Amino acid sequence: MSSRRLLSGADRNRGRPSAASSSRAHREQIAELPAYEPPSFPLDTKARKALAELSTNRDTEKYAEHIEKSLRLLSDSVRDINDRYTERKNYIKGRQQKRGEGTQKTDRDRAEEKAALALKEEVPQLTEECESAVRRVIDLQVELEDGKNALRETIHRAESEDAHATPRRGAQNDYEDDEMADGSQPQVTGAWRTLQEAKKKMADDYAAKTMYERYALNNDYIGFKRLAHDAIYGTDGKPLPDPSRWFTQNGGHADEDDDEDLVIAEESVSINCPLSMRVMEDPYTCNKCKHTFDKASLHSFFGGRRVIKNCPQTGCRVEGLTLDDFSPDPIMLRKIKRAQADQVKADVDDEDEEDDGEGDTSIGVTQETDLKSERGRNRGRQLLEAIEDD
Repeated sequence: MSSRRLLSGADRNRGRPSAASSSRAHREQIAELPAYEPPSFPLDTKARKALAELSTNRDTEKYAEHIEKSLRLLSDSVRDINDRYTERKNYIKGRQQKRGEGTQKTDRDRAEEKAALALKEEVPQLTEECESAVRRVIDLQVELEDGKNALRETIHRAESEDAHATPRRGAQNDYEDDEMADGSQPQVTGAWRTLQEAKKKMADDYAAKTMYERYALNNDYIGFKRLAHDAIYGTDGKPLPDPSRWFTQNGGHADEDDDEDLVIAEESVSINCPLSMRVMEDPYTCNKCKHTFDKASLHSFFGGRRVIKNCPQTGCRVEGLTLDDFSPDPIMLRKIKRAQADQVKADVDDEDEEDDGEGDTSIGVTQETDLKSERGRNRGRQLLEAIEDD
């Protein structure tokens, strides 16, 4: 057998410079770039077009999509964790009522109560972290939009400079005849400097805004607050405070419990569509007057997307509405499903009371009663699961 052996990769490469070390050496050898110098001539049409494409290319669009998805996932997360906590609390409460006083807790009861206590500590903290993350994502969203606006300003400035430096026809070189009588060139700011100045101004203007101006007027943040509040307090009927009370004067997050005396009592909400008088399956709320209707009824009422009509709610004076003025209302949908679940539970309780009052102790009647109650409970559980899924 030959005494030669296969060399491992480490043996073969021993003594050779690694890719990382070569890269470091290459970077160290690169000379520093000279200081930036503005261009002597404005951007031409081709260069301005290339600059405009930066705000509409695939990478920019994909980044905007990721921002929108992040906002949606954060809202879904805060909804789900609070729904789970509420479900757990209600389950334990039901177990306690069913167990009655004086009955010893089982190991399962103690384990579930311990888990609920852990959620009591974790869920508010996670909710606050989600809300803070939403504000950070909104900041990124504003930064992206400001960047696009800064690009548009830069292009507009370049067009203006180009218009003032239009060469005479027949010149051998572009801008050859733009030189002034004294030999000077027309003043050109330069795209890079114009862009940086525009971005800085927009960033400074945004930083100067209050927390209320940054977030309480932002539709994404408003939607998050509504969904989070409904998940936390929906079953208690506590209304969401006015946006002006969401932040303290020093920019901190206001505690809702401190503003209870400033909250206007929430009016009772009807789950029936004012047009069809039926329970709404897909509620849509007007962005201008806040009245809610079922989607199918709205389409039937307007008859077309471009049709202009007044709000169909009796007594509402809002005029000039189209279908585009209505948006899906997930909060109302949650309220409708909660109301349906409560009604099913009430019907089940009534059935149980009626069955208990008959006094029939026969096996057949008892089995029928248990079967009816179980069916009602299953309907209630299905509706509650639907609430959590939404």
